[in-house]
Amino acid sequence: MISAEEKVEFLKKLVEIYSPTGREEEAARFVKESFESYGVESYIDKVGNVIAIKEGKGPRILLAGHVDTVPGYIPVKIENGTLWGRGSVDAKGPLATFFFATIESDANIVFAGLVDEEGFSKGAKNLDVPRPDYIIVGEPSGVDAVTIGYKGSLTARFVEKVDKVHGSLGIGAAEKLIEKWLMISREFNEGFNALSGRIVRFIAYERDFDFYGEMIINLRTPPGYTPPQDWEIIDFVPAYEVDRRSPLVRAFVRGIRRSGFRPRLKKKMGTADMNILGPRYGVDAVAYGPGDSSLDHTPNEHISLEEYIKAIDVLKTVLNEIKTST
Repeated sequence: MISAEEKVEFLKKLVEIYSPTGREEEAARFVKESFESYGVESYIDKVGNVIAIKEGKGPRILLAGHVDTVPGYIPVKIENGTLWGRGSVDAKGPLATFFFATIESDANIVFAGLVDEEGFSKGAKNLDVPRPDYIIVGEPSGVDAVTIGYKGSLTARFVEKVDKVHGSLGIGAAEKLIEKWLMISREFNEGFNALSGRIVRFIAYERDFDFYGEMIINLRTPPGYTPPQDWEIIDFVPAYEVDRRSPLVRAFVRGIRRSGFRPRLKKKMGTADMNILGPRYGVDAVAYGPGDSSLDHTPNEHISLEEYIKAIDVLKTVLNEIKTST
């Protein structure tokens, strides 16, 4: 058995490697070399994902975390049983959980540390591994919970051009774009089935005889949402939700309960590689990992080391449930 101290040291070293999207190479190499130090063969694929395939018993399970983080360095420290640092929650804590579950479990596992999850998911979209029977994505759910649904993500661009004659009457390009945004905003409502979003870019300027405007928006879309055909779509990842009666979800419920916790099922308002990998492989997918997702992307990102160690044991119990009962 690998000691808790060793598991903490691995996570600390991984978090110390600053790996914002596009700069994942060092972190991926560290994970690869760490696998090899434990006798598990691994490799880095053509897009930079770190892969380890460990043949074992039962259905093949893809454990897919990500090695990149959002930008914004946070000094790494351990204080009062808590690890502070960028990526400690999102999502190097879950990735390290997958790393040790892969090593310590005798289940049939494909481990993938994906790149570009915080970007346009180049790692997930180009993943080339044997087809899994089930997928578990590494994202913070809390040690006692499993995430069964994520909203979709839609990025769209709108451009307006208005001649100065009409612009002088108060209907310039910027005003038209604002009107467009307000119209979209009327679709907002509460809960998981809401259409929620934000403006990520807004430019208005004049040139010669015209007013110009450009607006880029990002919407978090509910299941079944289809964008209007006349929109200029930059990127669209549909929402994903697995049936709570799925054998994978039931295995998590049993595994969490056997570990001494009261299991919870979550649906999240964000988007993850689960949205891509589940439909791509046509199998059930969930997300699991230690950490409080409300700390994602924040300047005070930190994770409980006790929860991290417990999550490894919970995941191993879940893998055993999948191996023996599905």
